[in-house]
Amino acid sequence: MARPAVHARRLGALLLGVGAAGVLATVLLPDAAATPVSDLLQTLASGAAALSTLRHASRSTGRRMRAAWGLLAAACACWCLGQAYWAVLAARGQAPFPSLADVGFLGFAVLAVLALVVHPADGGRTGRWQRCLDAVMTAGAVGLVSWQTALGAVLREDTGHGVAVRLLLAAYPVADVVLVVLAILLVTRTAGDRRPLNLVAAGLTALSLADSTFTYLGATSTYDGGSVDTGWTAAFVLLAVAGLCRPTVPAGAGDRVARRTSAAASLLPYVPVTLALGVALTRSLSGTTLQQAEELVVALVIAALLARQYGTVRENVRLADDLAVREAQLRQLAFSDPLTGLANRSLFLDRLEHALSLHARDGRPIAVVFLDLDDFKSVNDTLGHAAGDDLLRHVAGRLRGALRGGDTVARLGGDEFAALLEDGGDAREAAARIAAAMDLPFPVAGSLRAVGASTGVVSLSAGDAAAGADELMARADGAMYTAKRAGKGRVVHHGVPV
Repeated sequence: MARPAVHARRLGALLLGVGAAGVLATVLLPDAAATPVSDLLQTLASGAAALSTLRHASRSTGRRMRAAWGLLAAACACWCLGQAYWAVLAARGQAPFPSLADVGFLGFAVLAVLALVVHPADGGRTGRWQRCLDAVMTAGAVGLVSWQTALGAVLREDTGHGVAVRLLLAAYPVADVVLVVLAILLVTRTAGDRRPLNLVAAGLTALSLADSTFTYLGATSTYDGGSVDTGWTAAFVLLAVAGLCRPTVPAGAGDRVARRTSAAASLLPYVPVTLALGVALTRSLSGTTLQQAEELVVALVIAALLARQYGTVRENVRLADDLAVREAQLRQLAFSDPLTGLANRSLFLDRLEHALSLHARDGRPIAVVFLDLDDFKSVNDTLGHAAGDDLLRHVAGRLRGALRGGDTVARLGGDEFAALLEDGGDAREAAARIAAAMDLPFPVAGSLRAVGASTGVVSLSAGDAAAGADELMARADGAMYTAKRAGKGRVVHHGVPV
């Protein structure tokens, strides 16, 4: 299984190396030699991207995933055909604009948009409103940058071109805006392994930059190929490498681990916003007055940014509250008996250790009452475990009512209960109240049933020697078993003859 992945990585590294070498050669070669080399590189890179993404589609799981990568492969093939036609014209000394090559180039944009729309997205950890705000922010920011550069050069200025040519020139930056916005939103909405999508987004961004530069130079009739074309080569090399990545499986609705969104993906919408606001600020500082529509877009982007931050703060507060509730629930589960709601053995022993340390330091009196139900097994055997559980809950309620609110009442396990009395609680009176409460019949399985309890009591007064928790529990347990041997339903104090 590891061998195909190794081959893919090696092929990806080879593509990146060849692409980088080609781009460098295009920049360094004279214009006469750079143009045919650049045209060949663009044709080969787009063809490689078409084959690579088609391979990715065939290996993907899920209908939508296969369709998305298949559409991206078709888009790259369209661009490859358009570029091949353009290369033939350029080799003949012809470079008309517009030409049939533009059908392939614009076909790429249409199919790539469909691929991004069809690609499954699990939503990551973002909510619906946050995704809407991300869309408004990203679209406004990317559109503003395009308007202040390529798109504005076509529509604002009198370039001398006819209406059809100007519309065709404008179609490139408009399509690029849509592609970049969709790519950014898709990356932020996808959890798990985003390496293929990251490379696709990087490739589309590089292509958009090249298109924008071409549009601006074309509008001003200064385009002559050369270094501008390296952006297209780099774009399709990145798309080809993306196709070599291992196909990802969309995260399921309950897959919390796979749905985690990285900090980098969460910050991605802020990149075009920062760029757009930087461009607008630079133009303002240079003395260029922003048009009213531009000011409105800037205000809209800032408003969406503030709303998103407010939503993020609210979400963080909600998550903090949820975390506090969950921590409280975990503490409750860790230190309470799930059946009766009383303290469990861990909490009881912890509080007993604390009380013993206070007794050793200050001589504070403490007492432990240990009781075990008599003939509880017969209730389970004759009436069932559900009736036994119901009886244990009733016993817990009686114990709470018989003791003070500050006393610790615990179920140690099975039908064994214990109480810790601190701060001068009278152990004899407490044991008497417990015995009186246990003498009353309990409602069990629709009838009243008398259930006794054998109780052992151990006390430490101010003058008694210090003792450990295990020793004190053993004394109380011994007193309880003495009560059982004496006839059940009795209270025995440790050290006091029966």
